[in-house]
Amino acid sequence: MGNAYLTRMPAGIPGDVSRKQESTLEAGLMAATVAYGAPVTLDANGKLVALSGASDAIYGFVVRPYPTQESAAAPGSVQDVLRRGYMTVKLAQGTAAKGDQVYARYAAATGKAVGDIEAAAVENETMAVPGCLFMGGADGSGNVEISYNL
Repeated sequence: MGNAYLTRMPAGIPGDVSRKQESTLEAGLMAATVAYGAPVTLDANGKLVALSGASDAIYGFVVRPYPTQESAAAPGSVQDVLRRGYMTVKLAQGTAAKGDQVYARYAAATGKAVGDIEAAAVENETMAVPGCLFMGGADGSGNVEISYNL
């Protein structure tokens, strides 16, 4: 004991499904290293890869398996992908608010990685994730809950 939450509980761990009863998960084969909680698309062979351009169709978000100490899914591994539901993700840029649009980075920039979740659009670098909204503000660690395809 000894831990007390004086203002707000943590939002969760990136890639953790936050409301399991409301979620649809699907297993997929990873073709590249992708961080847990990051959006993925399908390559020509039907394997899961990171975003690479504004025309990519987001297939889902990589689910963090339990238990794990890793921060990313490895190539060749079978991972669950959130196709519908709620998940905790790491907010890389901006300030999230309930009901705001979620944006995903498809082009790396200084201090910004492909797959980062952001709260504002950046022309030629981020894309709006269809059907994906923030469920509130980020916690002290920058983690925030999203809803996807609901």
